[in-house]
Amino acid sequence: MKFKGLLFAAAALAFATCAPAFVPAAAAKAHHSFGVEYDANKPITLTGVVTQIEWTNPHCFIYIDVKDKDGKITNWKMEGFPPSVLSRNGWHRDQTVKVGDTITMTGWQSRVGGPWGHSREVTLVDGRKLYFGPPPGTGDGGSVPSTTVTPSGQYPPDQPAQKQ
Repeated sequence: MKFKGLLFAAAALAFATCAPAFVPAAAAKAHHSFGVEYDANKPITLTGVVTQIEWTNPHCFIYIDVKDKDGKITNWKMEGFPPSVLSRNGWHRDQTVKVGDTITMTGWQSRVGGPWGHSREVTLVDGRKLYFGPPPGTGDGGSVPSTTVTPSGQYPPDQPAQKQ
């Protein structure tokens, strides 16, 4: 009987030692840089009806039905900030945007194409514009501030407007 207890303790110790090695891999796979998944050279502007909202970490998603010129409806999945950042930017879960609302989203399409993208900004029916995601990254690890204009022509709130 003592042997079984010792065997159980050894197995538990082995699990406790090895399990943390798998956690960083899962977290790294879940989070990514902009450039890995999205193409800054493929700006998109979509207007459609919200079908689903995922208020999740590490990113929120809004799904919208977009009707093309022939009347065909395509459901787009648009990625944005995590819930904590959206809250700090004035978003309120189940209030700011709801299923059934018509919105316009600007952003960039995924590198693989299809109805999937990263959204920078959401325009509500009343004309209000809210940031939903960050601008595209520069790939420099954040050492140089972004001066990228959003697809609608606005600069990020933390950047000065450039003189034209």
